[in-house]
Amino acid sequence: MESTTEKADQFTFACTLLAVTLPVISIAASQIFLLLASLSFLVEKVLSRTARLYFPPIKIPLLLFMATTLMAYLFSPEPQIGSPPLRKFVLFVIILLVVNKFSRRRVIQTYYALFAAGFVAAGFSIFQYLFFLRGPVENRLTGFMGHWMTLSGEMMLVFVALATWFVFLNPSQKILWCIAFCVIGISLVLTLTRSVWMATVAGLVTVLLLKRPQWKSLAVLMLSFVLLLLLAPQFLRNRVRSLFDLHDPSTYARAAIWKAGWKMVKAHPWTGVGPQRILKVFYDYDPNLNDRYRDGFFPVHMHNNLLQFAAERGIPCALAWLWLMLKIAWDHWRGFCQTGRRIDTRAIQAIGLIAVLVLFLAGLFEFNFGDSEVLMIFLFLISAPYAASRDVSKEI
Repeated sequence: MESTTEKADQFTFACTLLAVTLPVISIAASQIFLLLASLSFLVEKVLSRTARLYFPPIKIPLLLFMATTLMAYLFSPEPQIGSPPLRKFVLFVIILLVVNKFSRRRVIQTYYALFAAGFVAAGFSIFQYLFFLRGPVENRLTGFMGHWMTLSGEMMLVFVALATWFVFLNPSQKILWCIAFCVIGISLVLTLTRSVWMATVAGLVTVLLLKRPQWKSLAVLMLSFVLLLLLAPQFLRNRVRSLFDLHDPSTYARAAIWKAGWKMVKAHPWTGVGPQRILKVFYDYDPNLNDRYRDGFFPVHMHNNLLQFAAERGIPCALAWLWLMLKIAWDHWRGFCQTGRRIDTRAIQAIGLIAVLVLFLAGLFEFNFGDSEVLMIFLFLISAPYAASRDVSKEI
């Protein structure tokens, strides 16, 4: 008969699994399960007073990022509207839950659950495309989400994680894996999100280079991309061409928003203009009055992670975030390069590394770190390698 401690452990794991896989379907459900997992974990720690709390080696940059965000909030001219970024720090409890409660086996189980949830979400978005006339740039797919950027960010992370797992482990039941891979990939393409496309391609190239660092593998992949582009429908080719069209509304908007963002950084280098105040003060820094009436001009944020943190919370916050991303990437790269590790552990390390890469690259054109659904999946993917490494160290 299972002890109370074992039951509590299983309950915490189950709730955490649901919390990090359900964002592709329902952010409300995922955060309810995150609350349950956190409460269960807290009860476990109170009951087992000798249990040690483990935290991965990212404490300093993470605490600096939080501290500089808090300083920006305290020095904001309107702190009453700036609390959402502080409340979002609750999501970082995912790191503690994963590294303390997940073994390598549990990480793999959660991957499978995430891939399954991603398959369902992708299938619904394709259904939306076929039967609800969603798909054009002005009426893009959202799936279960409220915005196409959220859907595309989630599908990007699930897609590259599934691709990495498939490439490294060559799992059985290949037909099922290929179906899931294709459905998620089609959904990702149909979102028409160019920044995510570019980041995903870079992620896939990196996966192949990690697995087989040979120019032939890279050449085959790039040739495949060229052929797919040539065979793609006209609306997809037009979307790719718009990357180089300076008159494209979204291309113009990003350039104008970035210019205004740099002015904000220069005017407020230490604590920024204040959390949640970008839209309120934007036109004080944008001299073109016509921008207010342009199609596709949405200055709700900087459409760039680093510039967003620098403009909203100050340069120290942006540098702390950059340090955090580089530290995570370095840890996972070093873990991947260690010899003698099991292939599934190396795959987990690779997924963590690729997750940082694609989020960072897509985040050059979008504030994806501020998207709760995307962030929750990302935090699981980058925490899993720390959990797997810790599990391996216990076996030695």
